[in-house]
Amino acid sequence: MSVAAIPVTVLTGFLGAGKTTLVNRLLREAHGRRFAVIENEYGAVNVDADLLVNGGGETIVQLTNGCVCCTVRGDLADALERLAAQRAAGEIAFDHVLIEPTGLADPGPIVRTFMAGTAVQARYFLDGVVTLFDGLNGLRSLGESVEAQAQLAYADRVLVTKTDLLDSAAAVEALVAKVGAVNSVAVVAAIDLLTAPWDEMFDKLLQLRGYQFDRVVFAPALTDGNRVEHSRGAGSVMFAAESPLDGARLTAALAAIDQRYGERLWRIKGVLAIHGLRSRIILQGVQGLLQTHASTPWRMFEPQRTQLVLIGRDLDRDWLLQQLGDCVVAPAESSMHGVPMLRLPG
Repeated sequence: MSVAAIPVTVLTGFLGAGKTTLVNRLLREAHGRRFAVIENEYGAVNVDADLLVNGGGETIVQLTNGCVCCTVRGDLADALERLAAQRAAGEIAFDHVLIEPTGLADPGPIVRTFMAGTAVQARYFLDGVVTLFDGLNGLRSLGESVEAQAQLAYADRVLVTKTDLLDSAAAVEALVAKVGAVNSVAVVAAIDLLTAPWDEMFDKLLQLRGYQFDRVVFAPALTDGNRVEHSRGAGSVMFAAESPLDGARLTAALAAIDQRYGERLWRIKGVLAIHGLRSRIILQGVQGLLQTHASTPWRMFEPQRTQLVLIGRDLDRDWLLQQLGDCVVAPAESSMHGVPMLRLPG
């Protein structure tokens, strides 16, 4: 990743979760940061009309607080290239991009734009996905909408809104726990979008490192051990192993998982210990697109521990744990292994 690459945050959430409230604050208030906010909508623009020049096509507007607002009805990658070109020419200025898709959109295709080896990666990097979750109506939407489930599944951070409308602090705590059960990777926190100061807002929106390849950030709950969550509909499965994995068997297991679930496996991420490799392997995957990169080396006598989280729809917990568990190298096998193989499906 180039040091000059621009960080990108995808802000998603089902209808009514508060994305418009947050974006309008970002575009109106004097917070001292320069954002390019991309409204990636199907149809009517979601931001207040007086902040945009509505010409029926794509529009890029420099705002008085230093931010840029861009409406996109075509290809996102092309819009990002145009923004970068205008920035390089000194026509506009921004240091961070915030993409707000429609409340009915699956964010998967946007995430894939930053993982598919396109020219976008030369100028931008995906810092993470932030999902706003309606504290009052979110559970109902989650039970009725696959799109709402997907938005939660892709999140690196979930911000629960409208918690002031809940009955008690205990109700807020219970809701946060339920949201965390669907996505056991994301950090879940409550926030008041109208009154939260900007330092709190930016602390929760930025520097997520959700799609980096030098490390993987897990939610604090995962440090307690092999936590596994499963439910009908959206859910997550955590796999942990205290011994290295066989690279060839893991390749076959990942292919079998992809064959069974396809795009129903929304997200997979983790740190892998592969027998015979001196470095940690970081795995990031979105809808069947998997990428691995070598990270820091294992220190001498350091336990080589694998942590892998899979998030998707109607996941069979026992089957997944069996597939991955079969990849663990038994002590008797260690001396028999040659060159490790890890080749991703596809």
